[in-house]
Amino acid sequence: METVSLQEKIYRDYHNKVYAYALSHVRSREDAEDIVSEVFLKVYEKLDTYDESKASMSTWIYQMTKNKVIDYYRRYHVSEELPEEIESSDEIDSGLLNEETLSELAEALKQLPQELRDIVVLRYYKGYTLQKTAEMMSLSYGVVKLRHKEALQRLQASLKR
Repeated sequence: METVSLQEKIYRDYHNKVYAYALSHVRSREDAEDIVSEVFLKVYEKLDTYDESKASMSTWIYQMTKNKVIDYYRRYHVSEELPEEIESSDEIDSGLLNEETLSELAEALKQLPQELRDIVVLRYYKGYTLQKTAEMMSLSYGVVKLRHKEALQRLQASLKR
């Protein structure tokens, strides 16, 4: 019977998911493969610090992968804007909004302060990027990104009630 190390099991279980995530956020297979290598080196290096009471193995590995993708953009694409979905992918389940009725969503939007409501409307109803929304509202991109996250979290909490 074949004996499989914990590291090998982790690699087998998560390699394809990590690769798919990395490939969806970078431009080349080679860069995605480099990110995968970095992620698994980090996983093996930090495995003794993993605490399953704080996060599942998949969440822990996903967070490392996300951070390596962000590092990649910092390292190689300094002048490019980070894709918005990197920061917002886990903020709200897009299916949640699709399942709610329009009246519930409208009521939840009314509960938001005007500025947060404007950001949501410009982003999702008008289809503007966060960068364009920031320009239109005369705010910095960072501020709009933070307020966008806050708005989505408030909407999510409101719709769950």
